[in-house]
Amino acid sequence: MTEESLDTIWHDDLLDRKGDAEFLEDFLVNRMQERNAIGRTGSYVLNIDAAWGFGKSFFMQRFKQQLELSNHPVVMIDAWKNDFSDDPYTNVIAEIEAYFQSFIEREKEKTPKFVQAYQAVKANAAKISWLALKGVTKRASRYVIAEGTDEIIEVIDQHVVSTGKEGEAIGDAMETHIVEVTDGIIDSFAKKRLEQFNAAKVSLDNFRESLSKLLTIFEEHTGKKLPFFIFIDELDRCRPTYAIAMLERIKHLFDADNVVFVLSTDTDQLAHSINAVYGTSFDSRRYLQRFFMRTYELPAPNTHQLIESLMASYQPDTGKWANPGVNQDAHEYLSNATLFFKMSLRETEQAFDILASLTTIWKEKFPIQLGIMYPMILGHLRRQDITDFSSDGWLIELIKKTRQWVTTDHYRNRNYGESREQNSVSDWISHFLGVVNQPLNAAMREGYNWRERDVNFHVHQAYDIVEREYHARFGGNVNEEAKSMVLSYPDLIRHAGRLSI
Repeated sequence: MTEESLDTIWHDDLLDRKGDAEFLEDFLVNRMQERNAIGRTGSYVLNIDAAWGFGKSFFMQRFKQQLELSNHPVVMIDAWKNDFSDDPYTNVIAEIEAYFQSFIEREKEKTPKFVQAYQAVKANAAKISWLALKGVTKRASRYVIAEGTDEIIEVIDQHVVSTGKEGEAIGDAMETHIVEVTDGIIDSFAKKRLEQFNAAKVSLDNFRESLSKLLTIFEEHTGKKLPFFIFIDELDRCRPTYAIAMLERIKHLFDADNVVFVLSTDTDQLAHSINAVYGTSFDSRRYLQRFFMRTYELPAPNTHQLIESLMASYQPDTGKWANPGVNQDAHEYLSNATLFFKMSLRETEQAFDILASLTTIWKEKFPIQLGIMYPMILGHLRRQDITDFSSDGWLIELIKKTRQWVTTDHYRNRNYGESREQNSVSDWISHFLGVVNQPLNAAMREGYNWRERDVNFHVHQAYDIVEREYHARFGGNVNEEAKSMVLSYPDLIRHAGRLSI
């Protein structure tokens, strides 16, 4: 595997995940070799933990490609895409069979041993059915609606064959969708299901052994390198019962030698899902430890690098932007905003896309105020009421949490002396919202009075912004009613937000 080919796989890696993947490949391959050397059997399960929107799916897809480049067999399963089914076992085994089927078609004549091993896996997999007896209690008689009782009806069908006219009567009753189920039918049903359950337990060991044998032969005949990796993505987005079932099946059904499971989860969210099933007092974290050998936490995004990459990709006209403070560095402002607002990767990408769309259509002779626009875009993504500019609204509540975010403002004051201040961005937003909530002309007159006082830079800047907008829109004319276009930001954001990525 060359560095050049790796770089091709990770060419759009905005969060520097390549290093994580290289470390994990070395760890998993060597750990499995260590286990084999000491005779330790069974599969290995690694949990990739990161919050929603922090690029887990991107990481899993690129990690899969990296392992394939290293000549490892890999399958990828989107758990959320398939959680409509009752049992994830079918989903997993279908992906495994599909992977090997492509090799079977090519190797059928050359390696009958491989084909035989594959058929053994298929046969044993087909025998495994997790059909639980849901407390079938024997009663003197009961009535069952035929719709939704396929398993009972299957037994009745067999009963019809063996009982002649009595069976015909039952068959007639079934056509009306109601049938009396007697003790004999219940006994027959329970016996059949119990036999299937016992057969499944035997098939389980056979399945694991046959899968391990298939993998060994597969390595010998194809040059592929074990272990066999099974990637399961989006597990935390599944129905709680399906997610739990998936973990149980991995632990009990696929605990085969030379198999590595790599799962991606928002582990906190998955724990909450488990609590939804077992109750809030259930120790879901400890429960998860039963299934994961190790958990690898993907680090939080490097926001500086992410914003740099987005700006390079979109190449917006930053001359149409202005941000709080003397330093008009949009990259620095957006990086800080993403960090202080605790934005996920997905939120950051979506917010930047909306901002870039608005920049494209912005034709005014005064700039977009990022200090208001960017947090407002985030509010839109988080389904907040972005028209609420009140003192107790969502925007003020958001910025209250960013008190540590300050700008260093070095400028020439009204006495032509040098001033150097540390100003809070949240103070800037609070003051600016108060200014633009009144007509521009009134705010401009108010600004003349404020400038005669010794006030901080962010106060000066707020009034400079409204004065620039007023003159750009009305020139020397007087307009007593017009308000700032900042108040139109919500409508613009909603329109741009409909251009989904």
